[in-house]
Amino acid sequence: MKLFLFSIVTTLTLYGYDQMDIDKLLKDEECKICDFSNANLSGIDLSGFDIQESDFQNANLENSNLFMTELEGCNFQGANLQNTIFWKANLRFSNLTNVKAKKANFKGANLQNSTLKNSDLSYSISWKADFTDASIDTTDFSNSELGDAKFYHNDISSSNLKGAILWQTKFKDTTLTFEQCNDAKKEEALFLENVICQKKEQ
Repeated sequence: MKLFLFSIVTTLTLYGYDQMDIDKLLKDEECKICDFSNANLSGIDLSGFDIQESDFQNANLENSNLFMTELEGCNFQGANLQNTIFWKANLRFSNLTNVKAKKANFKGANLQNSTLKNSDLSYSISWKADFTDASIDTTDFSNSELGDAKFYHNDISSSNLKGAILWQTKFKDTTLTFEQCNDAKKEEALFLENVICQKKEQ
């Protein structure tokens, strides 16, 4: 009996997530402050669900649909978000550190006060996404679509914007590199006020 219980505890520790939370999520379309860490949720449809303040650390959400999903305060650190749909999702105060979100769709998503550090958003779609007050550090936005997105109160000088679409992208109280500023101007981005273009290194 003790060996059996030890086996259950060990399995839960290895996998991280709580199966009861997953069952509740799929049944009620809602699960707040739930544990989905290390879970394989690839290809799942969670559109419109309420999953605020839940833990998706190291989870696999590749090809999943989270259209208009409530994800405020969620932890996605290290998660696989490739080709995942976050269209119009609420990701305020979420942790997106070290995520793999290549080709993900963040169109119209609310990413205010979120954290993006060492994150891969290359080839992603973020038209009209709101990055206001987001902490952005060494994030890869290369070849992404950021048209009409908002970058207010950010420092994105350490991030990669090469090849990104920046048409009508709005910058306000934002720090960019000299090269990023030049590329943004060529893309007809909007420099609203207090945009700092760091001097080119000699």
